[in-house]
Parts: sequence; C-alpha cells; structure tokens
Amino acid sequence: MFKIFIFFLFTNSILYANPSFSPIPKIDIENKDKYKLGKILFFDPNLSSNKKIACVNCHMLNLGGSDQKKLSQGVSREKSRVNSPTIFNTRFNIAQDWIGDSLTIKDRTKRAFLSPTEMDGNPKKALEYIKSEKELKELYSKVYNRFEEDNIFDAITYYVENLTTPNSKFDRFLKGDKNLEEKEYDGYKLFKSYGCVSCHNGVNIGGNMYQKFGIFHEEKIKRKKNLGRYELTKKEYDRYVFKVPSLRNISKTYPYMHNGKIDNLKKVIKEMGKYQLGTIIPDNDVDKIELFLKTLEQEDVYEND
Repeated sequence: MFKIFIFFLFTNSILYANPSFSPIPKIDIENKDKYKLGKILFFDPNLSSNKKIACVNCHMLNLGGSDQKKLSQGVSREKSRVNSPTIFNTRFNIAQDWIGDSLTIKDRTKRAFLSPTEMDGNPKKALEYIKSEKELKELYSKVYNRFEEDNIFDAITYYVENLTTPNSKFDRFLKGDKNLEEKEYDGYKLFKSYGCVSCHNGVNIGGNMYQKFGIFHEEKIKRKKNLGRYELTKKEYDRYVFKVPSLRNISKTYPYMHNGKIDNLKKVIKEMGKYQLGTIIPDNDVDKIELFLKTLEQEDVYEND
C-alpha cells in the first residue's frame, strides 16, 4: 500500500508540475563553415574502420533522423542493444542515450566513433584522411587553427546541435495558429487527459526525464537482458528505467521502444496506456491520439543550410 501511495504521489507531482508544451525555437547557425564541416563528416564513411559506416547510417534525415530498423549494425555487423533514436532536436534532451550514459552530444559522438561495434574509428587516421582531401583540409583549416583530434567531434556536434525541426504543424499551433483539425485537436486533449503529458512534455515532448517501463502489469512484460539505468547506476530503483523518448517526428521513427519491438504507432499507444498509465485506451481514442502525434512531424524535407 505504501508503494502505491508513493507512486501516485510521484505521478501527480509530475502531472501538475509541468504539463506544458513549448515550440521548438528557431536556431540560427552562427558558424556556417563549422556547420558545413560537421555535415560533411557526419555523412563521410571514410571515418570508420571499414570505410562503410557513417553517422548518417543510423540517423537518416529523410527517415526522421533514425534508420527505421529494430536494431542498428555498425562495422562489425553486430546488432546494437537498443534502437537508434532520432538525431533531430537531441540538443533538448536530458541525455543522448536510453539510459543516460552519454550526457552530451559530444560524448555520444565520441562513443559512436570509437566503439568497435559502431564506427570503430581511429582519430589519428581520421586526421590524416582529412589532410589528404584538399577541399576538406581547406575547410577544416578555415574553422580550426590546429589539426586536433577533438575538433572532429566538435564539428560533428555542432552540426547535430543544429538539426532541429521547428516547422511542425503542432509548433505552429503552439505559436497561435488555429490549424489543428477537429480529430487532431481531440487527440491533443486526450493525450493530456489520459496523462501521457506526465512524461511527454516540454519542448521535445519527452526526452527530459527517466521513467520505469512497466509501472503497471509489470509481471506481464517479457523482460530481457537490458536492465535500463540499473546497468549504469547499480541502484535497484533504476532497474528497467529508461529515458523517456521525444515524440517529435514519431510517425517516422518506428520501430518503437528501447528495443524496437513495436513497429506500429497505434499499438505502442495502447501499450503505453496499459503499462505506463494502467488503462485500456479505446480504439477510437487511439486513432485520435495518433492523428495528434502525426502533427509533431516536420512536414517539409529537412534542410538547415
């Protein structure tokens, strides 16, 4: 009984503390050359050990900043342990991984570059490659005074920091446009009334807290080896706790969940209702919530330069 009381106290504190949304601010690129350099490196497979894997392989701009795969593969062809999240709007997240083991974009960039199962990159070889490419060398020299390994990660980080999608239908609604259709607006209201907003709020509509997967009916969930933040903190209360994902561009970034086990948006809405909210959401309400979530997608082809 005490645990139930604590849970509802915690849930209500979240629900009433910040049940709001914010539009994505327009980000002005201050250093065009640095952005261009970061973009080139983000797309360049020559930085990986087999010269076949680039950052973009797991984060495709035309697929909502993800790769639409259950689990990604790097140079080793070994499947990742978790689903690749979107690269868009990640500057607004509390951390860059599902369990928070990379707090900054630069930290995550380094990990992806150095990981033997991702890019397996070698910073010294990467610098030599950059020096061997005339145009790339000139651009690098224009941005940085010295050829230092850390600048590779700094440039990619700058590019990723500027990958934002501020032009969704919902952003325009938040700025005052009365542009949501009736069923989309109904879905918006249902999203709030069911309590989805308790975890999915703020500028990224998620990404700003950690939460346990399986608050309700935990015994019915088929658990596997991924223990969530427990693997990082070794604290029992972090078992099966993951970063709440951003819902922006969610209609494009399937499959869903940390393990990519659900490839259908309607199904994941139902599952979240059951296991996170303790309720069965009727199909009619699921349809409307899905329509609302689709308004979080950037409608035009993304390009920031």
